Amino acid sequence: MIKYIFIFLSAFSFAQTPFSKSNSRNTFAIKALPYVNLLDGGYGSITGIEKGFLKNQSLGVKFIYNWFSPHTEIKNEKGNYEPGNYTYKLDRSYIFEYKYYFNFNAFRESSGISLYSSFLYKTGNKTIDNDLKFPHDFYHQKIKYNYFGPAIGFVFVTDEDSRWTIDTQFGYLFGRKNVATRNSISNQPDLLSFYKSDYLRFDFVVAYNFDW
Repeated sequence: MIKYIFIFLSAFSFAQTPFSKSNSRNTFAIKALPYVNLLDGGYGSITGIEKGFLKNQSLGVKFIYNWFSPHTEIKNEKGNYEPGNYTYKLDRSYIFEYKYYFNFNAFRESSGISLYSSFLYKTGNKTIDNDLKFPHDFYHQKIKYNYFGPAIGFVFVTDEDSRWTIDTQFGYLFGRKNVATRNSISNQPDLLSFYKSDYLRFDFVVAYNFDW
């Protein structure tokens, strides 16, 4: 029940708009982005909550949901190729974020762009299930992960009233993954392992801002 309440609330993003040319007060915004994965098949979405404070700072959280189903083309008995050997991937995560918006007022006024730096904490889990009818290195895998790292980004105002904005950021995250792997079809115990990892992250969301 708590999960569904959070998903509902995450459709609303509470944020300040230091990028606004006319409104220096805190505001709240609807912020989200759905998308389709054309290469692997599947879909995903980003929604978030962000609350501004002390004029140029904010705290926020994002919920990310990804479901993909990559597959290969299999030759059937008639010699034709059809989709088969599916892999199902489900990835759900939360990102907790602190932002600081820089006071580049002249640049903001002339371009409608507000630059910021941020620090992220990302936690979540991912499951991978391979087709039991085909040979694979493993048939089920569950990955729990925790990442930390900095990011830089900008918010771009797309209309005269500073209502619609685009938020883009690039981050570098590092952390640890705990992996439980089932290598065979039989009911053998999962193999447990952990790995240190890091990666570059790109984020893009669209927001509509309201006066606070």
